[in-house]
Formats: sequence, structure tokens, C-alpha cells
Amino acid sequence: MMRVGVVALVLAMATGTRTAAQEPQPDRTLPAQLSASTRATLERLIDSARVAGLPVDPLYSKVREGVFRSADDARVIAAVQRLGRDLGDARSALGDSAAGEEIAAGANALRAGIKPADLSRLRESRGRRGDHPLTVALVVLADLATRGVPPAMAAASVNELVARNVSDGSLMSFRQNVERDLVGGRPAASALDARTKSLIDDAERRRP
Repeated sequence: MMRVGVVALVLAMATGTRTAAQEPQPDRTLPAQLSASTRATLERLIDSARVAGLPVDPLYSKVREGVFRSADDARVIAAVQRLGRDLGDARSALGDSAAGEEIAAGANALRAGIKPADLSRLRESRGRRGDHPLTVALVVLADLATRGVPPAMAAASVNELVARNVSDGSLMSFRQNVERDLVGGRPAASALDARTKSLIDDAERRRP
């Protein structure tokens, strides 16, 4: 659930097709199917995350996902606890200045097998782009890892592209091209290497 929401957000950011007025308000309610004790536990967990400065919308989404999948209350609580830890780890790796969307995308990347150190290197590679959000890069990183690209290789490629100031739109195209290669049967390492080199060469040609 969280992954789909983040990808949708990033696609909107990359294409610029939605305005703030069109953005739906997040659902910050707990499903009525949960028991009173479970609701109380979840509210405490979510409040703790909020106090810690973590984004809470992914936690609400995780609860709804669990209820939709008919998970019992104990499993829903455990899933929210795990996600809360991932959000905390992502924020630690990305820095206290990371935005909520970056933290949520970073947590998703961690769950896909990316190491916290890779997130920190990505933050450092942002370089002169300053406060430019890493949300798109993190979503691309997580998607590659979940589609069979070895996490360390995915991290190295995305890190290099971010260090070279490749645009968010180009990163999204890079992801789509790699995924197209994988669907076509090309080995992950070969697809990643070729697409990374192609994008770097294109960026070099466009440099004034």
C-alpha cells in the first residue's frame, strides 16, 4: 500500500500534472473493524511517530492494508511497528532535514533490501543540488531492487546518476527503460549497466 502511494505521488511530481488544490486529503482514520484495544495501541504508535517527526500517513495506510487483507489485529500492530522502525531508520540515514515523502520513500527502499549506508551516500551525492528532494531517486532505487536488480548494484547506479545531477524525469525514464529490458529477458546487471552509461553519456552531451 505504501509503495503504490509513494509511486503515485512521485509520478505526479515528475510530470507536474497535479496542483496542491487537486491533492486529496490524507485519510488519517483507523478502520472501524479493529478492536478498541488494538485501536488504542495503534494510536499510541502513530502518536509516538508523530512526536518523533516521522511521517504518519504511511502508518495509516499500513493499517488499512492489513485490514483489507484480513490480517488479524496482532499482525496489523506488528506491521505498523516494523514500518515505524523503517521510517526511523530512513530518517536517520537521510538526515533530520529530510521531508516526509523522502522518509517514506527511503523506508520503502530499506524494505526492498537497500542498506541505510546507501541512503546516506545518496544524500551526500545530492551535492550542489542542495535541498532538491530525493524522493524520485529513492522510489526508482526501491523499484529496481524489487524487480530483481541486486540492491547494491541499483544503489551504485542511482547514486552515480544523482551525483551527476540527472533530472527526476530522466531518472523515471531510466527506471522504465531498465524494467522494459528486464521484461524482455535481459540480465539485470547488463540492463542496469547499459542504461546507466547511456544516461550518463546523454547528460554529458547536453552539458553546456
